Amino acid sequence: MENAKETRWAEPAAWITTLGSLLPLWLLSFAIMAEGFPRPPISREGAIISFVTAIAASIALVWKRWMTVELLLYSLFPFLLLFTFDEISTTYKTPFIIHCTLILTAGVVGYQRIRSSRQRRCLVLLAAAAVTLFAAAHAANSFWSMASDLGYEQCFPDAHGCAPLTGQETPWWILFFSF
Repeated sequence: MENAKETRWAEPAAWITTLGSLLPLWLLSFAIMAEGFPRPPISREGAIISFVTAIAASIALVWKRWMTVELLLYSLFPFLLLFTFDEISTTYKTPFIIHCTLILTAGVVGYQRIRSSRQRRCLVLLAAAAVTLFAAAHAANSFWSMASDLGYEQCFPDAHGCAPLTGQETPWWILFFSF
């Protein structure tokens, strides 16, 4: 007889539930990418649509019980990233946000797949949130350190009235992944 955990992983409905519960998290992440300079990859209209869709999806997912209150609150985490990456060039901010959202995604998958007490499952979310905060703070600090080393003083790279990034800067993946 198959192990119950193995069967749970193989159920298509379980993966649909997981993907559905990730929808608000990703939509809000896309929405916060619309702020910045140079021109962000998401338009203002796209951000508004993402935000409204995230709200509607959250209501529907909670109503269908595909999403718990913990996951609903956890889905709001991208708003913290908005403050962490404020005034950072979208050249860097966009991949930083995407990778932080991937870490948060791992937390959601772990939360839904672990068959343990609710408290232990919430610890998975808290651990993923803590790792995300650490990674975001590290990436932001690395960016501002790089900007300072490049001579940007009281000026935001790529902002109006400030010299744009030249392409010779440290790549975003080195800033994000170097510890």
